[in-house]
Order: sequence, then structure tokens, then C-alpha cells
Amino acid sequence: MVPPGITHNRALLGKTAVFLDRDGVINRRLPGSYVRNWSEFELLPGVADALAELTRSGAALFIVTNQRGVARGLVRLDDLEDIHARLTADLAASGAELAGVYVCPHDEGVCDCRKPGVGLFTQAQEEHPWIRFADSHMVGDSISDAQAAGRLGIHIWLVGDDADEVAAAAEQQGIHVDGKARDLAQLVDDGLRIADPG
Repeated sequence: MVPPGITHNRALLGKTAVFLDRDGVINRRLPGSYVRNWSEFELLPGVADALAELTRSGAALFIVTNQRGVARGLVRLDDLEDIHARLTADLAASGAELAGVYVCPHDEGVCDCRKPGVGLFTQAQEEHPWIRFADSHMVGDSISDAQAAGRLGIHIWLVGDDADEVAAAAEQQGIHVDGKARDLAQLVDDGLRIADPG
């Protein structure tokens, strides 16, 4: 069954920004803990192929991730950078290209980049001025992902076991969710349609 708001159109066209949360969307979460180093990082099934398909479509892929563990002293910044360097290389070997990885290492309430703040998105736009938020997409798994994207008018797609609950909470806050799926692989396989912004 195709999730609501998702079509079977596999023509993912145009130079469009696709923002992706990390933990729970790209890699498996560690319950009650943080992914501290590469040995603890586990890519979710089908993610590499899904991102490769989006890359082939012409989409520019950006990871936007809260990493509060750095501020709490539980994750070393150099280990976090190593994770993202290795992830970028591994995805590239699979045909998936990351245009950027944007990280908020701060604790709650001390910055504007921690989602649901929008600082990670505006930083990406500053470095890539062609980005138009109205033509962009966000794939996340939490209400903070939906809130951040909603503030900028970015199309919102939810994945994960809690997608229905997160979507309901977003809709209660007046945030439109374009669609949802079990995971990123299913979302792309079902035909996440990214319109040509041209």
C-alpha cells in the first residue's frame, strides 16, 4: 500500500535540495544512548540504494542532525567528524553523493541551529544559494524535524515506526506532512516525487 501523499512516479527530477535527519533515518538509533564512533554506526537497510536513486535524480542531499551528545561530553567532536567522513565515502562508493553534512553539537536552548530551530537549513542555503526552501524536501522521524521544515515551508516526509504519531502531532500544530513510510528505502521505492523546481 502506498503511503498517503506518495506517488509511483519514479522520475525524481531537478536540482532540488533533500534534507535528511540522521539517526533513525539514515542509521539505526541506539536506544537511550548516542552513536559515539564509527564502530557503533549502523546504516539502515536500503538507505545507500535509496540515496543513490535520489542522487541519480539530480537531487542534492544534505544531512541535518542534532548531536547533543557532543555538548554533554558523551561524543567527541573528532569522532563525529570521522563518522561523517566515513559515511560520505561509503555512500559515494554506492553512488550516493552528500552535498553537505550540517551538525548542531549544542545543548538545548543555547542556539538557533538545534532543530526545531532552522539554523542548519539556513547555513546550507548560505553555502548553496540556489536552494529554495519551497522546492526542498525534508525526510525526518521526529516532531522537531517537522517543525523545523514547517517553519521554512519545506515539504515534509516522515519515516519510522512512529511516523503516524509524529504526523498526527504535526497536523495538530498546523504543519502539513506530505507523506510517510516505514523507512527511507520504502519512501523512495514507493516513488517520493521531487518536482523539478526549474
